[in-house]
Amino acid sequence: MNSITCSIFFHNYYGQHEDWIQFFSQKMNVPFILYYNVVEDSMYNLEQNHLLGNRLQKAASGPWLKKIVLRRSPNQGKDIGGKLVLLDAALREKEDAEYGIFLHDKKSPYKIQNQEWKDKLFRIVEPAIVQSALAAFSKDQKIGVIAGADSIRNEYDPARQSFISQNRALLSRLQSENNIVIKDYRYVAGTMFWVRQKPLLDFFTEYPPLDIRKTLERGNVMDDTHGTYAHSWERLMTWLIFTQGYTIKGI
Repeated sequence: MNSITCSIFFHNYYGQHEDWIQFFSQKMNVPFILYYNVVEDSMYNLEQNHLLGNRLQKAASGPWLKKIVLRRSPNQGKDIGGKLVLLDAALREKEDAEYGIFLHDKKSPYKIQNQEWKDKLFRIVEPAIVQSALAAFSKDQKIGVIAGADSIRNEYDPARQSFISQNRALLSRLQSENNIVIKDYRYVAGTMFWVRQKPLLDFFTEYPPLDIRKTLERGNVMDDTHGTYAHSWERLMTWLIFTQGYTIKGI
């Protein structure tokens, strides 16, 4: 195993930074690097200053957190936009972790049973699940994505032979532009999942993440009535792994 087993790509909108560092320090039981993006124009982060990096380092505890890479970015593309910023950081760092974990802080007052949903999403970093995910990756080299089973959705309706969301036209175009050719249209709702890191970074080496980020909408966009680039990339983040011959496993 490499000296760093996995990367956590964490997007923060709601602040409480020391709490999150302590959370990851306590939950993770393998060596990891933390890529940490702060939404700089969030009302929860407006008072954060240039000393934030030092505060994050001081909040860390235990033997497993090896490095924190801090980035700041405006609110563009919701959590997908922040994760693209962090993927650019990972490419620049040239670190060799085998696996990655996508996470973001979650407060959605418009969602029913929000706390229950949040707990299910963050279940993927519970210590027992960390070990189960690593064992599954090791056992089956075709697994590229691991997520909570309750979070896995299917975008395609075989009866209608079309995508089911408002993003259908955008998805078809973006698949073509980014050479994503698949037959499995499952994705992870909420964009919190484990991923095999090499195919992820191979894709973004060819298609620069910051170029993709420029296309994403600003602010808290929704796709209830029309498609958005942000919600389309929520699906494509899984599909870009599938197009390289991998599959998904629910836990």
